[in-house]
Amino acid sequence: MNRLHSLLAALLVVAVVLAAFYSLRRTAPESANGLPILTVATAPYQDLAMLVNAEPLGFAKKHGLQLKLITMAWEDILPTVGSYGKTVDVGFGSYAEYITKYSKINNNSSDPILFIQPLYIYDGGGFIAMRSDIPLFSEADLSSPEKLALLKTYRIGAQKESLYDMMLYELASRGGIKPSELHVVDIPMNDSLLALEAKSLDLSSAGLTQVTEARKQGGRLVISMQDAHFADITGFICRKSTLDARKADIENLILTWFDCVNYVMSDLKANSGNSLRYLAANAATQYTYEQYADALSQEYLPRSLSDLQAEVLKPGSKFDYLRIGNSMNDYLVSHGVISAPTPLPTPLLPDTP
Repeated sequence: MNRLHSLLAALLVVAVVLAAFYSLRRTAPESANGLPILTVATAPYQDLAMLVNAEPLGFAKKHGLQLKLITMAWEDILPTVGSYGKTVDVGFGSYAEYITKYSKINNNSSDPILFIQPLYIYDGGGFIAMRSDIPLFSEADLSSPEKLALLKTYRIGAQKESLYDMMLYELASRGGIKPSELHVVDIPMNDSLLALEAKSLDLSSAGLTQVTEARKQGGRLVISMQDAHFADITGFICRKSTLDARKADIENLILTWFDCVNYVMSDLKANSGNSLRYLAANAATQYTYEQYADALSQEYLPRSLSDLQAEVLKPGSKFDYLRIGNSMNDYLVSHGVISAPTPLPTPLLPDTP
């Protein structure tokens, strides 16, 4: 009996020590001024560069945080957030990529990576045409089965499982068109542009670079993401354990983000200095102010939580994240990319001060 008591006592001590150790690992590190430090993975792009204003302008401090930004390649953010080495707490992520990869990156995990907060929309792409007889599809046209029926007559370039192929699936659904009725060629975007120029395609998926190049040659953006109300959404991602342990800090990060966006967008010419200096030091593209402004014009960046709610979070809104997410899930399940729909996020709605 004494041995049993001794064993139980020893196990209790071990459990207490392990619990204390785990608690210490999850406790937010503090800066010299006593504020919790939140480490955020970012990449050197014009939109993400908003966040570099958080520290020099005191936005993070205003919300009781100190931010530590770690710059890396975009494609490295997701695996870094998923690492148990705790290099970062939070990162930026693509909604479409998250929905596509959720089951793989979180396979049998008790601590999944979560897309926790939509932030802004890239809506500058769509489908381009060189032929002058192909009409521009208006916002109303992209909800009209009669107008959308024209899509069945075109040869369309869009890479399989891309955001643009998902957009075609959504448009076909609105028009009562079976996906098999569309003539879609699985081709990378840059190759698709060349095929369009060679007249072997009628429409080509296009991002900002391809739209710009097509316009130089007399081409047009005939179906825009903005008019289709379909786009990718960028937001914050983190592990569930991080969200559970540091929810208040992450909510303050969200408020800090909106302060940064509001500051820059309220007077882009005057307030883009910090972002441009960061990009000059870290980005492959050396932006002039004009290029920076043009790139941002291809995006919708809500300047407040209320703007986000009105245009992205509210059911039936222009870029309703649930509608877009459900459409992406339908596409991926129907194409056999995933076996079951990815659970869609419940955004955080921190109280504004």
